[in-house]
Amino acid sequence: MHVENLRLTFPGSEKKLFNDVSLSINEGEKVLLLGPSGCGKSTLLHVLSGVIPRSVDVPMRASILEVSDSSGYVFQDPDSQFCMPFVDEELAFVLENLQTPREEMKREIRRLLSEVGLELEDPHTKISTLSGGMKQKLAIASALAMRPDTLFLDEPTSLLDEGSTKSVWKTIKEICLDKTLVIVEHKLDHVLNMIDRIILFDSNGTIMADGAKEWILNHYKDMLKNLGVWYPGAWEEYLSSRQMREIPSFGPVIARMEDFKGYIQKKREDSSSSWFDS
Repeated sequence: MHVENLRLTFPGSEKKLFNDVSLSINEGEKVLLLGPSGCGKSTLLHVLSGVIPRSVDVPMRASILEVSDSSGYVFQDPDSQFCMPFVDEELAFVLENLQTPREEMKREIRRLLSEVGLELEDPHTKISTLSGGMKQKLAIASALAMRPDTLFLDEPTSLLDEGSTKSVWKTIKEICLDKTLVIVEHKLDHVLNMIDRIILFDSNGTIMADGAKEWILNHYKDMLKNLGVWYPGAWEEYLSSRQMREIPSFGPVIARMEDFKGYIQKKREDSSSSWFDS
């Protein structure tokens, strides 16, 4: 993937996204895009994946744009990408477009669900009954059904709890070792161990830094703090920066209970209730 001198403006908006942005992503790289909300990270995913301008007509200029020929896209909200009501039908829709023989579909659907750790007694299950984490795994399975070389991940766990977040990223790590990954994510806990490179943007969509993850985290820690990015060691640093205040001691406190009464509610045979001192 390669883009040079990218500029883009959404219709009706005066803000220009990107100021002649140029970047390349090599085959097999795992790249994380970081930056403040509204800087254009998700839009850049759309450009690199070919959604813009191939599927969405947006005023855009680039002197060179080379997108992936084989890619899958996982959105922030999985419900936004489902087009069928049942799990097996969602995957069958993709397989039909790939002209997969009908007699092979059932086996391929089972394989895809197993690959992402979505074990269902019956694949003909309503998507609406799945948990958020299960839906996101289905979205990943649908993207993988296209047999992509590149996977674009746009904050795929932002709507999930911690347990589901961990499970989804574990799945992605295990099944995407041989794929190019381009990720937008603010919570770094589960993604840092799978990425090679970070591209850091400012609020105007200008590239501030581009390099190995260790180098970016070491040299741009303050900027990451300001962006609200949860970088490694952030919690420990927060605790150490706080001044522990001593609570003054007033000596032992003795509590004395006098004339204490408790109450229980007792049910009579006639279902009426009365209160008794105890």
